[in-house]
Amino acid sequence: MDRKRNAAIFVGLALAAAVGLAVLSFTTRIPDAESLPDEAAARLEELKTVQGRLQLGKDDQMVEYELWVQRPRHLRAEAELEGLDRKAVFIMTFNEEEAWTYDPVLDLATVTDRKEGAAAGSRFGTSLLETMPDDVLAALRAGELQIVGEEAAAGRNALRVQIQLPSGQSPLEEAGEQVTVWLDRSTYYPLAIEGSTGFRMRFDFIRFDEEIDPRTFVFFPPPGATVRRIGE
Repeated sequence: MDRKRNAAIFVGLALAAAVGLAVLSFTTRIPDAESLPDEAAARLEELKTVQGRLQLGKDDQMVEYELWVQRPRHLRAEAELEGLDRKAVFIMTFNEEEAWTYDPVLDLATVTDRKEGAAAGSRFGTSLLETMPDDVLAALRAGELQIVGEEAAAGRNALRVQIQLPSGQSPLEEAGEQVTVWLDRSTYYPLAIEGSTGFRMRFDFIRFDEEIDPRTFVFFPPPGATVRRIGE
């Protein structure tokens, strides 16, 4: 009886190990260019929150942002402006109803209604920091892909992919038609982007799927600030 029980336990452990190895193999294998867009879309669909610090800009004109994202419609980004005689923080706060931007130099808060979506061609009420993962996904679907391999980015394992996009049809307009992206291997969220225009984005650190206080995505203009409502 003991032998039978031990054999059953051994078989169960072997099956569990086999399943674990199969799952590990699936999550660590490098996808081919054909399957990459669909696999990235599936992983991004599961992603809930993003928190991190990143550098964004062109060539040597880079801005550092602190970023909080609760997908699909909540975002807060803060950038401390340099070269001023006082602390000044540029703020973007988006939720399902409104998008706020605050310019501390002008002491101007701009708010856009998000309930009806942004007007065609308008950048009010949205930001590259919000659309970036979806823009990258669109580029993966539209371009010719070369998967370079795995590299480290923001302290995480990333998949480096080079994208050649059709002329004049880049979903990442800021980056141009030749784009290199580093995609997080677990979530496929872009950890870094480099484009032929000189555009660059790179996270210094990033965390996924950690709870964010809902108050993060609520903005109140500072006392005395001018408030401008787009569309009124």
